[in-house]
Amino acid sequence: MEMIEALPMIDRPASSTPAPRKRFGKILAPVMLLCGMPVALIVGCQSKLLYFPRPYPQGIVAAWKKETTGVTIDFKTSQGSQRAFLQGELKSPRNLWIVCGGNATVALDWSRWIAENAPSEDAWLLVDFPGYGDCEGSPSPERIRETFMKALPAATMALDWPASPDPARLRFFGHSLGSAACLIAATEFHIQRGVLLSPFTSTMEMGREITGLPVGFLVTHRFDNEARLEELTRRGDGEVIILHGTDDRVIPVAMARRLASSHAGTVSLREIPGGRHDSIPHENAGELSRALIEVGN
Repeated sequence: MEMIEALPMIDRPASSTPAPRKRFGKILAPVMLLCGMPVALIVGCQSKLLYFPRPYPQGIVAAWKKETTGVTIDFKTSQGSQRAFLQGELKSPRNLWIVCGGNATVALDWSRWIAENAPSEDAWLLVDFPGYGDCEGSPSPERIRETFMKALPAATMALDWPASPDPARLRFFGHSLGSAACLIAATEFHIQRGVLLSPFTSTMEMGREITGLPVGFLVTHRFDNEARLEELTRRGDGEVIILHGTDDRVIPVAMARRLASSHAGTVSLREIPGGRHDSIPHENAGELSRALIEVGN
């Protein structure tokens, strides 16, 4: 049999990686690091990017009770002890509103504004997320849903309403992340009317907005306002008014436009020229108040 002589090995230095490959690796490594940082943030720090809880200072709740003659709604969930706040017309209210603020606010931040600008013939249930205010635990979409499932029946009992109230007498009002929370309550209790201030389409879309990358599939805290509004529309007649500032640099007004255009006939958008993410309640209180009055009727 003919033997084939092995070719001699080419002598190479101790590192056998060609110089061009080395240079490519040096260039690629920082690029991969930069691209991976937004992904790492989404995966590992979602709750810290989404929620900014803070407690109530000592004496705030007592001062609120004295100022509004409101009552605290205390209940327990899987997260421990929770507290919401009920104010407004408590003897014979026309409607009961669920109110949720944004990710850096607590429920009582809205108390004085509600008392001064919202329909006085209604009752207002101001809800904190788990971990906010006087509430134990930490927030997530499912835990916020659990909060509503306990808080609303407790509030209706305080009003001497049935444990399962007529959805026609329920309303919602939420700002930013609070809009997404309120739409969870709308799904659970079939609430068809409300006001949303500066809402996003979904946290999955916000992931793209923040990072510039299609990282929605990595988002575990999934708030989907498009899906919730679609459910509301399918249930029947409804009215949702969105107010959104044209200069909102946190949540682009394009998201509100999309929510309104995809649910025409149920959702209407009122753009506030020059409005920013947190400015509308103070600088455009009249427009917001009129929306609440309109939806409350």
